[in-house]
Amino acid sequence: MYKKLTAIVLALVMCLSLAACSAGGSGETTAEQEISGGGGTTEAVSETSLPEGTESSDTSGAQIAGASESDGEVFKIGCFLQLTGNNAINGTEARDSLVMAADYINANGGFNGVPVELVIYDTQGSAEEAVKVVNRLIEIDGVQAAIGSVNSNEVLAAAGYLNDAGIYTFGLGTSPTWMEEDWPYVFRATMNNAYVVPIVLDMIEETGITKMATFYGQDDASLTTAEEFETQAKERGIEIVDSESYDVGDTDFSAQIASILASGAQGVYLSLSGENIPLTVSQLRQYGYTGLIFNKESFMNLYIEMAGQENSNYIAFSNPYVTYNSVEDVTIPIVKEFCQRYEDTYGTINASECAYRAWDTMMAMWEASKIAGSNDPEDLRVATNQISGLEALGGTMDFTSGNREAFETFNKFILIDGKNILWDDWMAEGGYDAYKEATGNEY
Repeated sequence: MYKKLTAIVLALVMCLSLAACSAGGSGETTAEQEISGGGGTTEAVSETSLPEGTESSDTSGAQIAGASESDGEVFKIGCFLQLTGNNAINGTEARDSLVMAADYINANGGFNGVPVELVIYDTQGSAEEAVKVVNRLIEIDGVQAAIGSVNSNEVLAAAGYLNDAGIYTFGLGTSPTWMEEDWPYVFRATMNNAYVVPIVLDMIEETGITKMATFYGQDDASLTTAEEFETQAKERGIEIVDSESYDVGDTDFSAQIASILASGAQGVYLSLSGENIPLTVSQLRQYGYTGLIFNKESFMNLYIEMAGQENSNYIAFSNPYVTYNSVEDVTIPIVKEFCQRYEDTYGTINASECAYRAWDTMMAMWEASKIAGSNDPEDLRVATNQISGLEALGGTMDFTSGNREAFETFNKFILIDGKNILWDDWMAEGGYDAYKEATGNEY
């Protein structure tokens, strides 16, 4: 049901976008007209949001980072990211991390001696805008590679154009859907939610919970992950006693929460994205739910700040990444080095795990260039499938299975007092029993 609805919506988006790209005259049409379908330009970015060291092109709306074209040959990577509107912090932190990674790569030899240049556009959280931007990156900017949005809707809508153009591409979204397409030029260096679902179900089974409620959003990652969760839960004998959703733009979930509370659910699974995650958590707690909440992604510091630390207790998830309150809290050396670099560059530690996704993506592309000894997109595509044993922020990357995914196993966490505790340690050390005693819950 979810996939069918998503496919219909995205098909309409693509049709509208193609119509826009074909509007106007023939050879007299300007670059901006080709993208917007008329006389106006695609205003891709707010210049006030530019990170230090990033320039903006007044004519295209693009942010330019890394090497300057005037310096000679560059390896041009096009980036389409949500930089404005609701949930923009995920896109802006990904953007900042990409800029930081480009500077690091350029300081260490670039791609086979060629410096990286980033051409960055704001999708404004719109799949239709993502298609326009991607067509501009292909037809006007002439990029050799691309990095897609943290919003899977946008990747699903736009990455096919990049694949068909033979452009070496990575997506930052976590939905299973777009990686099910036959797009050999499109890779992912972060998690696939479909691989996380069975791990979360293992956690649920460890607690003895047999009745779950689900609450899901309308974006592709949320819809498809909820479908996967419900299907696999039923296969394991876990009953889905209530399944709730909401209309885009809703902020009051009291009716859905009342239904969940009345359903007899022993636990709640949230398959949401962006600001709706902490909003739902705070409302669940406000209306008296004190039980375990299982989340489709990590519950980042950004979300803790929005929901409140007390409301954020007992949220469990599986993910390659977690955020931290300070650099001093980081125990993994490679992650600590990244967080320190991010803080040194931007004055604060990252609040979103999307910053990690972006860095790992750039490192995967750089590794492929080293293996290939070439910057040709076809050579990079082939080389990526040979990456194995690459230590990254999310663990050890391995693309050799041929599924174009970097990671397939992930750690399990539970959030207690603002800190991410390893689930296995929490269970082994009596944390679950202590939770039940503190809350009075049976599960």
